[in-house]
Amino acid sequence: MDPQSVSPTPSSQRKVFTAIWSEELRLALLQNAPQAGYHLSLVGADSRTVTAAVNQGIDACLEACYVPARGDRFGFTPAARVGSRATGSRLEGELSPASLVTLVRRLLESEDANAASLATGICETLGLELV
Repeated sequence: MDPQSVSPTPSSQRKVFTAIWSEELRLALLQNAPQAGYHLSLVGADSRTVTAAVNQGIDACLEACYVPARGDRFGFTPAARVGSRATGSRLEGELSPASLVTLVRRLLESEDANAASLATGICETLGLELV
């Protein structure tokens, strides 16, 4: 994630939730998500995890987390060279509040530890702590 797009909330002001999807967490995400969109910038396993979650299309909850009409966008920037080092491609994305909620739910419902870690990281940038 791009740490510059959302300022972290001090731990004393965070709302605490269990790391299990709930209606309370959904409402808190909607309330705390930036209305102008949430920016993601991911590489490696993180970009593959988010790509898999987004590519589910409409899921069993009849929700999608990539709806261009809501302002959602994703794209890969090609690999580049930084000095003598090569960097991999980077997944850049912008998510509407509704799509961000769906993405976090999918990540939490996944049985992948990396997905749960990403969901936790997203929530932390929004002032929500998952335990």
